[in-house]
Amino acid sequence: MKLTDLRNAVNEIEFDKAKQEQMILEIREKKRPHRYAGAMRIAAAVAFCVLAAGVLSVPVRALVNSIVQERMESLPEEEVTQIAEQMREQRTEANSFTREYTQGEKERRGKLYTQYLDGLFPEGELTQVDSEEEAAEHEFCFLTTTSAFYLPADRELTDEEILEQIDFEKKRDYALQEQNADAIAERKAAEKEQAKEVVASGGITEEQAVETATEYLKQIYGLDGSGMELNHYYNDPDSSPTHVVGTYCVNWSDMGNYRYYYFFIDAADGTLRSLAYSNDIEGSEKVKPAVSEAPGKIAAIKKQAQSFLEGKLEIRGDFKEVKSYYRVNVTDEKVGRLVDVLFVGEDGTSYLIGIRWDGEVSDFCVTTKADYEEHLQMDVQEHVDYYREREGREIKMEIVEN
Repeated sequence: MKLTDLRNAVNEIEFDKAKQEQMILEIREKKRPHRYAGAMRIAAAVAFCVLAAGVLSVPVRALVNSIVQERMESLPEEEVTQIAEQMREQRTEANSFTREYTQGEKERRGKLYTQYLDGLFPEGELTQVDSEEEAAEHEFCFLTTTSAFYLPADRELTDEEILEQIDFEKKRDYALQEQNADAIAERKAAEKEQAKEVVASGGITEEQAVETATEYLKQIYGLDGSGMELNHYYNDPDSSPTHVVGTYCVNWSDMGNYRYYYFFIDAADGTLRSLAYSNDIEGSEKVKPAVSEAPGKIAAIKKQAQSFLEGKLEIRGDFKEVKSYYRVNVTDEKVGRLVDVLFVGEDGTSYLIGIRWDGEVSDFCVTTKADYEEHLQMDVQEHVDYYREREGREIKMEIVEN
């Protein structure tokens, strides 16, 4: 993804203090937007990451490693305040890169991130500049006004430069965390009390939810969570979207490789309510078919979704209806990034699989057909509103059902 592409995607998004504080409260605890929250699929690169390009949103990620925590706590108070103020003043909610990471850079970042957590820190600091003219004078730097990383055009990043970027990102996380510490602590305390009430009513504990999610992580992805950052919290009654209310969110972040695994465990009975996997959104854009080719791929997509439902989630049954849905931007002649496959049970309970055009499953949730289709219509309207408000143009979108 080019810098100009991301600018179009997040054109002049407001980033005032109130919005920042709300973002901190939610994303600080890994409360990532889910499939029905806002125009997630419009600005997926902003809400999550554009993995191939390395485009990061501006969330606060937990500093779970004590060595890194000590490094952050040693920062001068003036520097922490300056970093937080810089983010409040930036004109976008997302960082961008002037070019995609190469495959070699991606692989080295994954390894270097693990080493960073173990105490391998950069020798220098990332160069920051305040104008495009200044940025042009450096091979590698960060333009503060647009939150853009300028990467070398004719070579790969060195290990030192990658470490400087990782360190810079961690400092930003820490600065936002410190500037909003009281609000974060208040929110976490409230969630803890609500979780206690759930347990007292016969529900499961947060620790039991982590155990359940860990089993699903192994069952679905063959991972045990090692080398990743674990976080978990209770979704209180004010959580959004409504179908995750009353769940524990247990998530693992592989920040080195930009992979994220989210599991929403029902606090009342311990069942899996929803899951989401985020990785290589840029890649999912590349595998999208032409509008004319899309209908011919649906039969195979449905089979892949059913294979995941039965093989990975061990959910089997006689469904009275299996339907697929995908969005078409008629104006731009483009299909959506994902196909939704809905398995409708005899009792009305439905299982939704969000799947890429190449067959990789992105998310799952338990829902009903009526609820899903209502949210689908809302999602389409949000797409239309987004283009009108952010790009100043009208588009026509359709939903294709099969």
